[in-house]
Amino acid sequence: MIKHLRFYGSLLLLTLMISIFANYGLAAEEQGEYLKYQEPQSPTTSWLAASGYVISLMLTFLLVLGLAYFTSRFLAQKMNRTAGLGGGKIHTSLPLGPNRTICVVEIAGKFMVLGVTEHNISLLKELTASEDVEQFQNQMNSELSPEKFASVFHRQLLSLKQLNKKFPAVFGSETSGISEKEHENGIRKR
Repeated sequence: MIKHLRFYGSLLLLTLMISIFANYGLAAEEQGEYLKYQEPQSPTTSWLAASGYVISLMLTFLLVLGLAYFTSRFLAQKMNRTAGLGGGKIHTSLPLGPNRTICVVEIAGKFMVLGVTEHNISLLKELTASEDVEQFQNQMNSELSPEKFASVFHRQLLSLKQLNKKFPAVFGSETSGISEKEHENGIRKR
């Protein structure tokens, strides 16, 4: 019985609401106010409102930049802590073909030679003898010497000059006035 009373009460309330809103709409239509066209008014903005909008945009932009900066610093510190636990470092790698490389890696003070392919990483050799490790470290240090860099740079520059002599129309003649002796003197002074 109570369920029926709730149902009929809600039905009565719904019909009453519909009739009130329908009469309101009809009354507005009769007066002509319901669909009356009004000219859009131009927005009146002052320089104060416009400058406040620009300042709020700038502050929002600076806030986003600051959050990005602090997030990247936080992630970098977290990554360094996790990477610092293993102490891994790739000293050199030799590509053998597509997706095939031999790498010399130092992990936790041990030097290992790894074969790396697309689907597999294999331990080829572990450098355990102290003589092998010292020889490898000396070789790595000698490859980074400034004298070796200067000689490689000089060879490359000479090969470019030879290209300039072979194809003057392509490279132009602006650099042909520089003699090789002047260039060698410039490298030795540095």
